[in-house]
Amino acid sequence: MKKVSESVFVCTNCGNEFSKWSGQCSACKEWNCIKEVKSLGKSIKGRRSRKSLGESKEIKKLSGMAIESKDSTSVFTTNIGEFDRVLGKGIVRGQVVLFGGEPGIGKSTLLTQLLGKIGGLYVAGEETAEQIGLRVQRLGLDKEKFDILETNSVDDVEEILERTNNVFKIAVVDSIQMMISDMEGSGAPGSISQIKQSTFRLVEIAKKTGMAIFIVGHVTKEGDIAGPKMLEHMVDTVLYFEGERSGELRILRVDKNRFGPTDEVGVFRMEEKGLREISSEEVSLIDSKVPQIGSTISMVMEGTRPLLVEIQALVTESFSQMPKRIFSGIDFNRGQLLVAVAQKILGIPLYKEDVFVSVSGGIKISDPGCDLAVVGAIYSSYKNKVIKSAKGNSSPVLIGEVSLLGQVRRVKMAEKRAKEIKSLGKEMLTIDSIKGLKELI
Repeated sequence: MKKVSESVFVCTNCGNEFSKWSGQCSACKEWNCIKEVKSLGKSIKGRRSRKSLGESKEIKKLSGMAIESKDSTSVFTTNIGEFDRVLGKGIVRGQVVLFGGEPGIGKSTLLTQLLGKIGGLYVAGEETAEQIGLRVQRLGLDKEKFDILETNSVDDVEEILERTNNVFKIAVVDSIQMMISDMEGSGAPGSISQIKQSTFRLVEIAKKTGMAIFIVGHVTKEGDIAGPKMLEHMVDTVLYFEGERSGELRILRVDKNRFGPTDEVGVFRMEEKGLREISSEEVSLIDSKVPQIGSTISMVMEGTRPLLVEIQALVTESFSQMPKRIFSGIDFNRGQLLVAVAQKILGIPLYKEDVFVSVSGGIKISDPGCDLAVVGAIYSSYKNKVIKSAKGNSSPVLIGEVSLLGQVRRVKMAEKRAKEIKSLGKEMLTIDSIKGLKELI
């Protein structure tokens, strides 16, 4: 009998498996990312097959099924408005949500508040029940709604759910990097094989019981959830919680959602009693209302929500052969492109200047409507002059996508943005080319 290989080589970036080690992954082309792990292809001791239990699968005809609508018991609200906005009216039964964020950003706090509203099981892989109890007490939540399970084993979770007859509507697993599947029988918590197997088991539990499961995932220094990319494909929804730990605002962003929109965001404010959801009128991402050098204001659309943001830029003489280009809150490649367009069209020698661009509030912007504001902030800093509105006492709101030829294009939801700007008592700048910035300085 041919001996089965006891090890496989897994790419830590994309999750593809190989029979032998190589320096570069042939799938994702990353270097030095292939690690040796125990083979998942071996027969797993103790795994019960459906066939041995007498189970058989049947084809289900969709026309004969009673599909529950969004307003029925298949979806239930979180009682947190911003959470419901992001998820799409609430939580779907059997939904598996991967919840990522930087350390200390407030992931456990928000999920604890979620359990405090609905009630459910908290699987504590990193903390003790006493530590969670202290957080519940600090947040002023009802302790009766919390059931704590201190374990790192997915098998313990499954056993508890079977013993309690699936009485819980939701469960929080904190965190997936600390969980281990005994059926796997190899690898330490946090290893590629254990993360994949534990997530797969949790997805099975959610679909079988109809209970929604929130899985907390740590992120890497690049901002991605640690573990194979396959992890995000296995779950139904991927949420990211972001913001500056030193600041008050937190942004809940959805990256994938099988049951709702993928362009909505929820905004929270970190306070002494935990996270408080705030409305659009309360959101303030502008440090100063007085026009300043190197500062511009733009309005971006986060889903259906318009947000005023401040773009700050610093252009200073460079003393190195390769001038620095640092962009915080906007895509690096997009920032490089806008610097090149500004240099070409506005005629400023940025090739010998260090350029630093930052979005206030610590949020990340993907809306191209802020392009004009980025170019305006860079030009203002280089000229060391303030961009003022026609009234002269406030900063204009710069909105527009900048093309490679320096033209300012119309953005989506322009009418809604203009209406919101007018309601805030501000002036929106309308120009056809970035050359029009010269007339404002």
